Amino acid sequence: SIVLVALEALHRFLRASSRKFGPEQFPALTQSYRIPFPDYNSEKKTTTVKVSTMPKVAEELMEMVAEAMAEQEEHEFDMPVLRDDLVPPNSFLSLGVLPWESVEYLRYNTKWHQEASEEIDTSGEGLPVVVIQTSLPKANKLIEDIQEAEGLDGICFNPGEDPRIDAYYDLGILKTSDGMLHLFGEFIEDDPTHVEARKKWDRRCEETEGWCGLVIARGITGASRGKPKFKDMVAFFEVRSLPGKELGLGTLQLVEQQSLSF
Repeated sequence: SIVLVALEALHRFLRASSRKFGPEQFPALTQSYRIPFPDYNSEKKTTTVKVSTMPKVAEELMEMVAEAMAEQEEHEFDMPVLRDDLVPPNSFLSLGVLPWESVEYLRYNTKWHQEASEEIDTSGEGLPVVVIQTSLPKANKLIEDIQEAEGLDGICFNPGEDPRIDAYYDLGILKTSDGMLHLFGEFIEDDPTHVEARKKWDRRCEETEGWCGLVIARGITGASRGKPKFKDMVAFFEVRSLPGKELGLGTLQLVEQQSLSF
């Protein structure tokens, strides 16, 4: 019965005073009401209820809410997002190595070249590279998108899994200079060909002290499919090989919507 009396008083207060409140307005108000007592066996037929606002408490609560929302936004901002809309679908992907003579040639003979920020150690067999081969229009669009993202920062491989079929992947990731992460390839983790390619990739990156490259090539439907010639290579990026832990993604899982979550 006490709860019913309190609710009735609050209802009357809000009905009479609601227009006095706003998004940043919480005035100090006090009202008293005579409320019928719902217990008919009681000698008291009515009771007086005073309803008052507490602006200071309301302000403290608003500050707590604002701080919580700011922390949530900061957490969401810091959380890395993996996108899969940069590399054209059905591109031909491969891991390989460019002899140093080829590296020198591409530096001066491609449509777009992003040079390394320091001199690369050339004592190894060559520069480890990811080759993305697609059509010329899509290659040009890929180059433009990377330019709009302020360039390419690095290349990384990160573990992924599909728990529905108990499958594990080695995910190839490009990090652009605007901080975004882009999926460029999903490789079966225990595929012998990829396992061998990854071993060579890691060894070659050690030899170059962490430097690698990205080659964008045309000619996916021609005779040079899978083996682009110099004339097919339209862009060459010299970037860092990034450790997976640096991205902070952990193991990515393929969910029902066919997207990657972490």
